[in-house]
Amino acid sequence: MTRYSRFLLFLLLVLLCLAFGCAALTLREAQDSFNKAAEIELRALDRSWRSDNPDASPGDALAALNSYRLANAAATKLIEAHSASLKEDNLLGAAYVLKAMALWRISDLEAVQPSEDEKPGADQGTAGPDKKPSNTRQELLALLNRIEQILSNQGITLGTRDRVIFKALYGFYDHDGGRAESDYMKARVWFQSANKRLKESLSGVAPQHPIRVYIGSARLRTLAAWNQALYVGKKSVADPEVPGKDQRVINETAKEVFCELRPFWETNVEVKRSLTQLLASIGLPSVQCE
Repeated sequence: MTRYSRFLLFLLLVLLCLAFGCAALTLREAQDSFNKAAEIELRALDRSWRSDNPDASPGDALAALNSYRLANAAATKLIEAHSASLKEDNLLGAAYVLKAMALWRISDLEAVQPSEDEKPGADQGTAGPDKKPSNTRQELLALLNRIEQILSNQGITLGTRDRVIFKALYGFYDHDGGRAESDYMKARVWFQSANKRLKESLSGVAPQHPIRVYIGSARLRTLAAWNQALYVGKKSVADPEVPGKDQRVINETAKEVFCELRPFWETNVEVKRSLTQLLASIGLPSVQCE
């Protein structure tokens, strides 16, 4: 579990809220498996920060991975068996989003590498309609595009949190692509796309909605990962102006994200502590908002 691979800091604040009912109780099983896996990751991340060790134990990763696989299997089974009742209860979209979130975490914990034909900002799965995805990353991207079609064709409307998380998953996909790329000039394109998609996921969201804290922390983690890639790879960049330009973009964007969240961290010490910690990982221990 790498220091920059976790978008789980505020995950427990934005997990799907489910109504009661027959279908909802079954979906709750999938959500419980997801929650369990997320809690394992959060505890492991906390230990890594406390010990300054960026890696969790193999046991933590395996336990979380198994729980995410259970969540994915439960959501898949539920969708296949009860899609009609889920739609009637306005939970079909939530079930698909939960499945997508599980696939995202599975691909990260499995350390699935992007294939040669994967590109940042892709809107189509790399596997064609008659070809089964060859890895979890491709399966995730294909699922996201399938969800787009289902929402449109069936007239399903997601709640604000589900809609934002769904759109943000494209950014998480790009973030993981950048983190896995060893060539800096290729990695920066992944990170640029991830930051753009995460920002766009908040389109139409009210300024006071707490999902903004989650996406803001995700953007700061992407900027931190980009900053780390720049630190490691800047000596190999042919254009000497690129490293300085990219550093300014990273710093300015981090300040922008932090200051946009001012209404939240001014009233919540824990939010400010967490965001400040993320800023420090980029090399910005203090930021002054105008």
